[in-house]
Amino acid sequence: MVEVVRTTIGLVLLAGCLWFGSRAFTASMLYRSVSTADEERPPTLVGGETVAIEGTVKVKKSPPLGKSLPIGEEHPIGAYVWRLTEHESHNYGDERSNLITYASGVESGTFTVDDGRDEIRIDTDWLAKAHNSSDVTTVSPEWQVSTPLSKLSWMSQYIQLDEHRAFIPIADMDDVFDADAVGESPDNGYFEARAVLDGEKLAVRGEVTFEQGTPVLGGSDETPLTLSDQGFDKFGSHLRRQSLKAGVISGGLAAIASLALANGLGIV
Repeated sequence: MVEVVRTTIGLVLLAGCLWFGSRAFTASMLYRSVSTADEERPPTLVGGETVAIEGTVKVKKSPPLGKSLPIGEEHPIGAYVWRLTEHESHNYGDERSNLITYASGVESGTFTVDDGRDEIRIDTDWLAKAHNSSDVTTVSPEWQVSTPLSKLSWMSQYIQLDEHRAFIPIADMDDVFDADAVGESPDNGYFEARAVLDGEKLAVRGEVTFEQGTPVLGGSDETPLTLSDQGFDKFGSHLRRQSLKAGVISGGLAAIASLALANGLGIV
């Protein structure tokens, strides 16, 4: 006889197993590609090839809201990944703990990376599309529902930006959001961002295209775009740890899900 509660628990755990398994697989594939990054810079750039570069960011145009964020005020922002959050609990934890993500996205202006041989424009459109990125200019702090899709951009395994961050109460962003619209607790909402700044080092891997003779590095389903402000070596180590951690969690959830489903379905 089918036991509904145990079967349901088993199915939920199985879904978690697949989620973490997918992240382990993605991190593993990215680790392999990043670990060979030093071998992927040909003397001459050719359209359609995969290239890895590391150089200095030059910002030509800031992204939407880029000038409103208190990140490196003396250096223009070229791109940033962001999320809107609120506290899960009002009773404990510091301001950055127990956060629920309601929306996230990737915003980019126009910027290049100069690796000493070429100045290559970076196109982040693929990242935004791959993660179903929200539009920061239309999103509202009047959130209602948080889903796994809400934090895809913020949790992207293709992006490692650790150097320049902002964590801002929504109530302090009156020029961007209507603080009065947040509800009874406007101080409970936060806008968090991690940014690419002018003059900083950035490691980028992607597919080369040309637009009016200008080399562009972007992403595709065959060649994802990756960004790191830590360099390829540290990015690779970060991905390897992610792969191992997610793999262990996936395996543990698979074992527990199997037991729950077996009991729920009366197999054992």
